[in-house]
Amino acid sequence: MRRLFLVVFVVTMFACTLGPKQAKQPASAPTSTPVSIPTIAAAIPTNPSTSPQIKFRRPLGIYAHVDLTLLIKGQEKNNLDNLYQGLLANPAISGLVVGIHWDLVNPAPPSSPQAYDWSYVDDVFNQVSMWNQKNPSQAPKTVQFIVSGGFNSPPWLLDQIPSCDGLFQSPRQTPPSNCGKVTFTGYFEPADGPVLPLPWSSVYKSAFKTFLMALAARYEPKPAFVSIGIAGPTAASDEMILPRTGNTPDQTQFGGISPDAMWQKLLAFAYPNQPAYQNSVQAFIDEWDSAIDMYGQVFNGITLIVNPDVGGFPDFSQNFPAPPRTDSLYYNGDCPDADMNCAAVTMIISHFIDPSIDRADAKSNQTGGMKAFTSEKDLGVSGVKLLSGMTAQLGSSSQILGGEQFDHPFSSDASDEGCPTKDKCPADSISPEQAEYNVLRVFFDGTPAADSFGGTPGTVPLNYLQVFYEDVQYSTTHSNDPVQIVQSSGQSVSLTAQAMLNLTSQKLLQIAEDR
Repeated sequence: MRRLFLVVFVVTMFACTLGPKQAKQPASAPTSTPVSIPTIAAAIPTNPSTSPQIKFRRPLGIYAHVDLTLLIKGQEKNNLDNLYQGLLANPAISGLVVGIHWDLVNPAPPSSPQAYDWSYVDDVFNQVSMWNQKNPSQAPKTVQFIVSGGFNSPPWLLDQIPSCDGLFQSPRQTPPSNCGKVTFTGYFEPADGPVLPLPWSSVYKSAFKTFLMALAARYEPKPAFVSIGIAGPTAASDEMILPRTGNTPDQTQFGGISPDAMWQKLLAFAYPNQPAYQNSVQAFIDEWDSAIDMYGQVFNGITLIVNPDVGGFPDFSQNFPAPPRTDSLYYNGDCPDADMNCAAVTMIISHFIDPSIDRADAKSNQTGGMKAFTSEKDLGVSGVKLLSGMTAQLGSSSQILGGEQFDHPFSSDASDEGCPTKDKCPADSISPEQAEYNVLRVFFDGTPAADSFGGTPGTVPLNYLQVFYEDVQYSTTHSNDPVQIVQSSGQSVSLTAQAMLNLTSQKLLQIAEDR
């Protein structure tokens, strides 16, 4: 769970729109398609409130985040069932957001008679269905998916992909021209192994699409399935993060080479005689655009979510070629500390929000890690709110929903998650309840519900919030144990963690789009 998200191509979305998708040409920097004002005029109704609305499944409310791979370690199935029922029974919870590692559910090649093991995911839906059937008078609980490949790819697939590790050995051993995986040790996110399929590996991309098609065929018919995060050219989550200098140490198994230097060698080998792809993140932009298109082809009628991270790509040079002037996001100050990373992410998001891209699903943007303090300008939580607010009056197929996710559990890491200052607060200096309040103030600020947590009211809609399941358990256990909370005004009030979850759920139902 990481931090940053950018404000996306909002100015362009409202002043103009992307024209028809053009064939991608090699370039010396991330490029954008020239905008066309007449196109947006034709695409957006002049009276959105009376225009036909497409009904998509959309996440709404608070979702308890569970990672299946982490949960099943040392857990009996009955314990998992009890966990799910306990979470679903919490009156503030709208459903579960389920982390699914590809290798957990696809242990053998598709040609195998036992290619897939859906039992753990089936169990989630069975428990949700059971709860819904027992509580017909209440709103049905729903399910969000976070499906991760990358380091979490199945071993059978990794065995099919030639390694590029020879590029970093001494003496160098030239790998096959179609090499498509590399070893990174010490990556900062939890992962199932150190071997990463490269984002441009055709074997990896084809296999991941085949898996997603099988997943969609099995779960898309279930009404409880409402959303999935776009992934693929990633490391260990659905966020736009790869091993890079800054989040992964120098690789001692290869003589101490830095991760960014490894990427430079990998790009030079994969794209020979193509200057646009040297010392550039163009390859990552290409693969993210392709992943967005692929998800739009595979899924239908649900919500697709992008979860970018500014700072997640390798950053080869501060002297990178500037994006073209048509990149309104970049040149309107949304990259105040302009670098290669921010320029790349603006280009990817501009592709995602293009109204001509995937009219069969709703779209949402969220942060992967919300805290009580952020130093970002026009990034992170504020970026989600800006795009959600600016598209709120459009038709459902053009709206970009807003959601957030806590970075860490407030119940066990309050001093980091809930600290309102740049430096981490001393351990035990903030109660879990105070941390929860501080983060919820950030979450609701600028929305019609902001004054409930001491923020400044506005008109921004938000649809959902993802919290760690441990925080839901804590809130349930301490539902009768109020704690003194210092509000933004300086006044104190006695609140429980559960009371704040209840209020958050109530306010989300009031301010969300498509409520």
